[in-house]
Amino acid sequence: MTEVLAFESDSALTAQAAADIAELLKTAIEARGNARLVLTGGTLGIKILGDLAKQNLDLQNLDVFFGDERFVARDHADRNEHQGLEAWPELENAKLHRFPADDQQLVGAAQAFDSFMEDLLGPISAETAAFDVVILGMGPDGHVASLFPGHQHKLGWIVSEQQSPKPPAERLSFSYQALNRSRAVFFLASGSAKAEVAKCAISDPECDLPAAKVKGVELTRWYVDQEISRAL
Repeated sequence: MTEVLAFESDSALTAQAAADIAELLKTAIEARGNARLVLTGGTLGIKILGDLAKQNLDLQNLDVFFGDERFVARDHADRNEHQGLEAWPELENAKLHRFPADDQQLVGAAQAFDSFMEDLLGPISAETAAFDVVILGMGPDGHVASLFPGHQHKLGWIVSEQQSPKPPAERLSFSYQALNRSRAVFFLASGSAKAEVAKCAISDPECDLPAAKVKGVELTRWYVDQEISRAL
């Protein structure tokens, strides 16, 4: 099931998304004792962390991942986790599973983190949901995480990107297969520059953009602004 919710402002968009995400996570923790959340970078992705910080989540029973990471030093300002912890410092109290940093080779780092994810969640080929909520932004080219149009990757939890169209060139990312193993996938998108690609991803069954290739097992929901809503 795919839903679209439109908002007058980015602040209203992220506030409502945070409240909805918190409700799903609290339900998961009550039902199973823990929940798993995948975060995203980008303007709205970092903004929503401040809203999630207000939701009184049980961080000790929350496994947290970022959907992708820039392959730079651990303390580099460009890392999603660095920006995320600045926006939500208490995230340190969750089980935060961090992507490797650039003190090793990119491909080796991808293989090591892929093995870690398989030990944690089992084989990528399993059909059961691995995450409760995946949050995704979307670029003007329709990319999500560090999965870019026209780029191919092997099957696995983790993929490496050596030639990102936007710097830094080297990145690590959850794969399409990994992102698609979430009970709910929530997209955050705003701005006229993303209107046409959002329309393709949401409305066109033949759309080949990365954003069109990720859907929740139970729910896919887009949180968009009025500019994108008018284009749909």
